[in-house]
Amino acid sequence: MVEIMRRPALSTALLAAATAAIATATLTLILPAPASAQQFDLLIRGGMVLDGSGSPAFNADIGIVDDEIVAIGRLPGATATRVIDAAGKYVVPGFIDMHSHADRAFASENIEGRRAHNLVMQGITTSVFGPDGRNPVWPIPDEMEAYRTPGVATNVVPMVGHGTVRGLVMGDDYERPATADEIARMAELVRGAMEAGAWGLGAGPEYRPGRFSTTEELIALAREVAPYDGFYYAHQRSQSPLPLWQIPSIVDGQPLTGTDGMRETIEIGRAAGIRVVGTHIKAKGTDTWGHSQTDILLIEAARRDGVDVYLDQYPYETFGGGPVDVLPDWGFAPPGTDRSGGLDSPLWRDTELMGDPKGNLRANLADPSAAAELERDAEYILRLQGGADRHIVVSAPDFPETVGRYLSDIAAEAGRSPFEQLVHFALESTELGPAGVRFRPVAGHRFDVENYMRQEYTATSTDGSVLLWTRPGQHPRSYGAFARKISHYVKERGVITLPFAVRSSTGLAAQIIGLEDRGYLRTGYKADVVVFDYDDISSPATIMEPDLYPTGIEFVIVNGEFTVDGGEPTGALPGAVLDRRDNARGRGVSD
Repeated sequence: MVEIMRRPALSTALLAAATAAIATATLTLILPAPASAQQFDLLIRGGMVLDGSGSPAFNADIGIVDDEIVAIGRLPGATATRVIDAAGKYVVPGFIDMHSHADRAFASENIEGRRAHNLVMQGITTSVFGPDGRNPVWPIPDEMEAYRTPGVATNVVPMVGHGTVRGLVMGDDYERPATADEIARMAELVRGAMEAGAWGLGAGPEYRPGRFSTTEELIALAREVAPYDGFYYAHQRSQSPLPLWQIPSIVDGQPLTGTDGMRETIEIGRAAGIRVVGTHIKAKGTDTWGHSQTDILLIEAARRDGVDVYLDQYPYETFGGGPVDVLPDWGFAPPGTDRSGGLDSPLWRDTELMGDPKGNLRANLADPSAAAELERDAEYILRLQGGADRHIVVSAPDFPETVGRYLSDIAAEAGRSPFEQLVHFALESTELGPAGVRFRPVAGHRFDVENYMRQEYTATSTDGSVLLWTRPGQHPRSYGAFARKISHYVKERGVITLPFAVRSSTGLAAQIIGLEDRGYLRTGYKADVVVFDYDDISSPATIMEPDLYPTGIEFVIVNGEFTVDGGEPTGALPGAVLDRRDNARGRGVSD
């Protein structure tokens, strides 16, 4: 039999003392400092946090000190100078507008423009400038300084504009491809702007002067931003069909059609080795409806090949520009007017050429050949802009009963074709041009808007401006884009989920730009935060009432300061001008 040796038993008192000592030591090791020791400037308590990554929401408190998020989690004993009760509300990163025309308002001396009431009320905390390749001020250091004094409402991401540098180098002689020497001089300007803190190259090759550039020119300039981790974003060529009488866009001397704009953007990304964005993407007009699927196939193939291609989009079927006419301008010119050079400007402005516009229109209609051509061009413009059943009358001083109605309905009621109704409007109006009958076309199709939106690489933008006055016919995007993405496409239609929508407006945009401390709710990140009530969020702005604020967005915080407080704009100017040189990823070759 084996004898088992036993250790002497501990006394009850000694055992209790040892157990208490072990417990105390364990607690000392695993418990944080008492929550009551935590003091913040701002505490957002009990919200449903969507951190910008696309992950599901989680309940947490957020502690902010100065302009930084310093704590996220359960903070039951924390105190703060101000506490927001966010129970039942969503707390998300501030929205990043990937394509903003607020730059001119921000660079002006008008303090109300800098307050950007219509932008902050939809939750925007950061705006990407250089839209369509234009800068409001040059050089870049002067533009950045213009935003700093006396300040702006949102953070600013400055870009160098291709159109700006092309104009500086080529002047008025830009209706041609640039020479090798001119491209080299443009490259020097782009490089200098990147050294000064710009984030990349913005372009608008569907517009003047970029319309006359070649792909090789754009690649050469895009290569200049690569050493700085810069990106390229462009209002693409032939994003929509051009009116028949306009000078076509060219690539390598050849007119563009169909998918060439997207193909060119991809080629620039491939050749330059940088991130590229097809900005405010759309399929405009009946002739291109369904085109989103072609773009998506091209992008997915390019991404498989290692090209970082992205999109951004404002969530509307209505696209850019203001109220329009439909009858082509040449119909009001004297019969036989030469149109071979293209007519980019409305002819009615040239009173010497026009003479008697209505008389000219009658004369052109009396010529069977000219009348047929005029009807053909008008019908093309209608298709380009969505069709007669998508043209809303927004201004008609002589026909007030037609305002807010569609051209197709007005024509049918009068027993006319849409073309005949357009002619009737023109001949019976007291004034032509902006003082006459004007339309706001709805040129997009739901399929394409939603198809682009579903893609994981599609960010959100407004393509909007700071609006200090409005009129019927202006685009509602300047008041409602970010709220509409949630209220219409998440809540009403279920096209995307709420985490997906928030990511597309925050973390994805930061990823595209290269921001390292914004776009997500994380400790150490800047305190750009939005608090909204999902049940109440809506975007009521419409074509006829474009200046209605969103509802449900209760607090907007930029760098720790409120630009919206309790659903009201504060007028604060806490926005920072973001200098790429302060971003570790983008410090560039000079560092």
